[in-house]
Amino acid sequence: MKISQINQVNYANFIKKISGTNNTVIRKPVSFQALPCDTFVSQNEKEKEISKRVFASTKKFKIKDYKKLHGEELEAVRKVCTDDFDVYITAKDNVDNALKLKSYLDAKYGKDKYVFCSIGRSPAGIARVFEFMGVETKYIPISGLRNFPDADCVLGAADGLKEYGRFLRKQGISNEDISFSDKSYLFYDYTASGRSLLYFKDLITKYFRIKQKNMHFLSINYDLINAQIGEYELKNANYYIENYLQTSEIESFSGIPVLRVSRLFDIDKCRNTESDTAKKFNFLVIDMLNAKGLLKENSKNKKSL
Repeated sequence: MKISQINQVNYANFIKKISGTNNTVIRKPVSFQALPCDTFVSQNEKEKEISKRVFASTKKFKIKDYKKLHGEELEAVRKVCTDDFDVYITAKDNVDNALKLKSYLDAKYGKDKYVFCSIGRSPAGIARVFEFMGVETKYIPISGLRNFPDADCVLGAADGLKEYGRFLRKQGISNEDISFSDKSYLFYDYTASGRSLLYFKDLITKYFRIKQKNMHFLSINYDLINAQIGEYELKNANYYIENYLQTSEIESFSGIPVLRVSRLFDIDKCRNTESDTAKKFNFLVIDMLNAKGLLKENSKNKKSL
């Protein structure tokens, strides 16, 4: 029998039955507000209110916001975020695959001797993990490149190249910034046909004329596979590619907005006003990295989306 089904008439009999005695006298029904199930509901609502207040105070949840949380407030936000299973498992999958990729890149280019540049939204989940590990990270919104037959058509449809070029310079993506850097600039995109990455490379190197020896245009899915050292890890990478990149599932968690080629003039509007889902994702990534002792801030990421 459920407690919620017990009325005031049979409540005394119910207590007698479970206590094993007929001497129990109930003069007044116990208030349902005092029952454990209602206490749980009350606590759950309190945690949600705390979480809502924390996330409402910031447009993008960052490491500095995480460090402000202590005690009950930290535990409440952690509970709410962890209970959102889709966000929790997505954060975990991104952290697991990003750690493998980082080990691969550290071995290839030198520890943190590279700038992770996320093209569009697909690599942004992995990029968030890199950002919160202290790797210099750039987010470059642009969507729909693969829908064009060639690079000339991209330029023909592009509206707002002047504004887009100004945005790139603000992000530190210019001949001057890159040429004087001792880091490799890794421009990552998800590739199926490879057209979108090729068109972006043409846009950067031919139209904006940003071309340096330390610039590399890479496939995120290809390097996720290269980063794996065992059969189990390879299965995890393939699962990530199939379930997050091929389906564009990761895009709803990244907080990076859609920016169509035909509306590049809207680039200045592409500032972080993240959804609660994206803020939860950021919190969990930060929390997981903190637990592993890998959390690190980089002042060069202050202007990153």
